[in-house]
Amino acid sequence: MKALFWCTCVVATGVALYAQSTPRNKPWLYVGGWVAYQNNIQSADFQSLPNAFRCGPNYTTGTGGVGSFGVLATYPLGDVVTAELRLGYAPLSGRLFRNEIIGNTADISGANRTTTVESMHELFTTFPALVVEPVLGGVLFRRVRVGIGMRISYLLDNQFRQLETLTQPDYVFYLPDSSRTRNRATGMVENLYRMQYHLSLSAGVDFPLAEELTITPELRYYFPLVPVTRDVKWHIAPIAIGAAVRYALYPPPPPRYFYDTVYVRDTSTIASVGLEREEITRLAAESTTVRREEKQGDQLLVYSTTTITERYERRMPRAALLSIDVAVRPLRSDGSPLDSVARVVIEETEVEESFPLLPQVFFPEGSSTLDLTRLQLLQPADTADFDEKRLPPATLDIYRHLLNIVGSRMRRHPAAKLVITGTNANAGPETGNIALSQARAAAVRDYLVRVWGIDPNRITIRARNLPVSPSNTTTPEGQEENRRAELAASNPDILRPVTISNVSVNANPPLVEFLPRVESEIGIASWQAAIEQEGKNIRSLSGQATPEPYRWNVTEQPYPKLDKPVTVTYTVRDRTGQTMDKTLQLDVQQLTVRQKRFEQRDDKRIDRFSLIVFDFNKAELTPSHRQLLADVKSRIQPQSKIVIAGYADRSGDPDYNRELARRRCIEVQRALELPDDAVTIVPKGSDELLYDNAIPEGRSYCRTVQITIETPIANGGTKE
Repeated sequence: MKALFWCTCVVATGVALYAQSTPRNKPWLYVGGWVAYQNNIQSADFQSLPNAFRCGPNYTTGTGGVGSFGVLATYPLGDVVTAELRLGYAPLSGRLFRNEIIGNTADISGANRTTTVESMHELFTTFPALVVEPVLGGVLFRRVRVGIGMRISYLLDNQFRQLETLTQPDYVFYLPDSSRTRNRATGMVENLYRMQYHLSLSAGVDFPLAEELTITPELRYYFPLVPVTRDVKWHIAPIAIGAAVRYALYPPPPPRYFYDTVYVRDTSTIASVGLEREEITRLAAESTTVRREEKQGDQLLVYSTTTITERYERRMPRAALLSIDVAVRPLRSDGSPLDSVARVVIEETEVEESFPLLPQVFFPEGSSTLDLTRLQLLQPADTADFDEKRLPPATLDIYRHLLNIVGSRMRRHPAAKLVITGTNANAGPETGNIALSQARAAAVRDYLVRVWGIDPNRITIRARNLPVSPSNTTTPEGQEENRRAELAASNPDILRPVTISNVSVNANPPLVEFLPRVESEIGIASWQAAIEQEGKNIRSLSGQATPEPYRWNVTEQPYPKLDKPVTVTYTVRDRTGQTMDKTLQLDVQQLTVRQKRFEQRDDKRIDRFSLIVFDFNKAELTPSHRQLLADVKSRIQPQSKIVIAGYADRSGDPDYNRELARRRCIEVQRALELPDDAVTIVPKGSDELLYDNAIPEGRSYCRTVQITIETPIANGGTKE
């Protein structure tokens, strides 16, 4: 085994050293076969095999002529060195023999002499074998082949036959059967080494028979490396005389390559916004190779064509697409669309509205400090400029000036007297606290005396726990309303409603929606819009990106006041700085009060009155209510349209509140002596809260009935 290992290493080393040196114009491989006469020279030193008894001298020599044959492949590792592999059939069969003189016998010729008796001991073996033989060799002088290798033989059979034969004289026989042979035995050679290893040495001479064919007579000697069996000393060393035939396989000539490159350029032109000059950009390049082979005899022709496709983009400067259009849509007050109108009509209507006074000052829990109320307090120096007619026409704004209105009117009516009654919630920390009620009344009196200069002898203060008509004492809101100071005057003018005459402005349509439609190729950077009349700005709008629809409340200040068209201009600017305008005009018609009367157009007068305060959860009219209703009744004309709307605060169930509001409306209708066909009753209850119900004055003002009288103004007179 060690010899096999070292032989393999030698072959591998030779392959590594010379594999690259084979000329391309020489054979790359030889294939063929071999045949030989093989004489198996045997050397031994044993008397007999364990299973074949024999007496006699030891076997020492033997021979065995056999025929062997096989195939081979020879690979040139260079100009000299080769590697070869042989496969074949090469038996190791043979014959061991030994001559022995076993005695003397009388000569039958009659002479008085003896003749020696000789016998031949023979051991015949049958060892057919398959062989593998790697060889590392060389070719000397281009013809002489030498090699060293390793033959590995596998024994297919191991039979033997043994006998002893009398060779002379021929008249001698063995007893008792008068046979000339004895010690016959057959069987199997036991403990055989089936794998036989031989170091091979070879020499031969190449004789070319043709350009590719060579015959090589050769002599080969195989030195045994292992014995035949483990039982005795026995080796077989074959000597082979024969010949090998090799057929040369030449490598094909190297392919011839032909290369070609084709360029294909694809250019797309794009008109691009924002470029100052033309630009060409290489976007991508793709390479594809097509290979085609063609055979001319043994020569392989390879044609390789590479196509390089390049894509370019040419960008040409151009202006960005930009357009704007504006659609106009008239809307009702609730935002629902109207049919198209030819113009915007702005109409003035004379309105006189009565804002009743709530004669109650509400204090925080446990407090009698006037500064902690929601009333607007003045300094003495401010009273000279106070005018209730200039107060904003809003109920709660007017209420906040309650003490200033009372003070101003007490100045104008020096004979009038005032009674101030302080109350408390009679719950929690205010339970039975009459002193707190007294302090609240005194705080109101002291303000009128100090700021408005009212003679304290004209003011009487009183105190009690709950008011005469208290709110719900079990709820936080009701307790909040009971913490107050109540005012009562000897002169009705002191606490009469504040009447403010003004002109209301209505428009048809009341809303105009502008719907800008912008198309921009690269996006909008900013936009502006202006609504103007005769150079006067009415609205200015601006923003980033695309403009959204805009609803214009026509009567919201400032509003158009001339009989001239309104100009609406939208300007958009895209991201390159390019601008685009869109201008449109809306015709405007003014119907002022003076103009309608001058031109004898239909006109009307609107009077609005509110009755307060209905007591909590009550619908009965008070004397002050009836006094106010007497004035209201005097405003009603036969052609007047009257609407009576009843309201309630948020306390209680909505259904109950609507019924309470209806009863309040009916009480007012009866006091005005109006038939059912002359009035419209609208009991809204708490479905529509007129004022902020989070504060006591807001809830109190919600317990009201509003009376709206719309009276046409007769046309007449002459034009000025």
